Amino acid sequence: MSVEFLWRLEEIRQIIDQVFPVTEIWFDGGKPIFAVYLAGDTKARFLALKERLETLGYLPLLRYRDGMAVIALMPKPPRGQWRWQVNLLLFVGTLLTTFLAGYFNFREDALAGYLPSAAMGGLTFSLSLMLILVCHEMGHKVISVLRGIDASLPYFIPVPPLPGGLSIGTLGAVIVTRTPAPNRDALIDLGASGPIAGFLVTIPILAIGISRSVVLTQPIPGPTLPTPLLIDLMLRWILHPPENAVVLVHPMVFAGWIGLLVTALNLLPASMLDGGHVARSLLGSRLHMIVSYGAVALAILLGYWPMGLLILFMIRRGHPGPLDDISTVSPFRRVVALALVVIFILSAVPLLPIRMF
Repeated sequence: MSVEFLWRLEEIRQIIDQVFPVTEIWFDGGKPIFAVYLAGDTKARFLALKERLETLGYLPLLRYRDGMAVIALMPKPPRGQWRWQVNLLLFVGTLLTTFLAGYFNFREDALAGYLPSAAMGGLTFSLSLMLILVCHEMGHKVISVLRGIDASLPYFIPVPPLPGGLSIGTLGAVIVTRTPAPNRDALIDLGASGPIAGFLVTIPILAIGISRSVVLTQPIPGPTLPTPLLIDLMLRWILHPPENAVVLVHPMVFAGWIGLLVTALNLLPASMLDGGHVARSLLGSRLHMIVSYGAVALAILLGYWPMGLLILFMIRRGHPGPLDDISTVSPFRRVVALALVVIFILSAVPLLPIRMF
């Protein structure tokens, strides 16, 4: 070992020892492992340690190993050099593809006189859906900033509408993170923020769209979609449709339907999905893996075959967990997790068919 390495190691040991008394040091694959004694507010102490080690270019990892609390080190990744022009281009492209999808989906409604024009249907659908997706992704982004997680702006995924079928014009959006969440609370915040933000925006969009929808007592030919529980309840509360009636929905309702679908898919407790972050935080690494396979079965049961296959692929990558994997989850975050279960039930359970073009 070089003198410089030993000097740096001693400096790091002293910093750790000031926060968590070091009881032993050994090397695993050439990397130092510090056995420590936990005392006081572990969560707050770890955040203070993280801040000090970051100035040296390291991130600490607090874990249990063979019954001992240990701290390992990982190099702090260089801050992401995000090109916002790419995000903007994809955002504009998704605006276009969702507009085209709405235009083609609701063209027959416009021809039948239920909408002022196909262009208005496309614009209403596009703006409503993009508002939901933007709020979902920016929920993640805001929490990333507040919790010190290096994350990109959202990358929206445009999909040109296909002729002859129902189109949505997008596969949603993703945010790339370069550093783990600092602790279990922050990991739950990261996973919950997007679905909650998107869900809260979806509710008024659905309410406005349902109030502008038309109840048909004589169904006309056309495709139908199963409604999540929330839409079923809102249809009953707002429109009071008679039994066996079909609702010809406004474009905003279809946008809200997709928003609920996105929320439900992201809340599956698997891998690196939003629900997977929450499950990893609450259950730990081993149970998270088991629950992830259960989420595959749930996705297939709900008819989301592509999502089930995607989760199987994602499971192989595992989940890194938070930097501090020892500190307990706060009671408030447990309440948040229960709220996410309610949101999933409202978003994912199919009940009644609705008329769609």
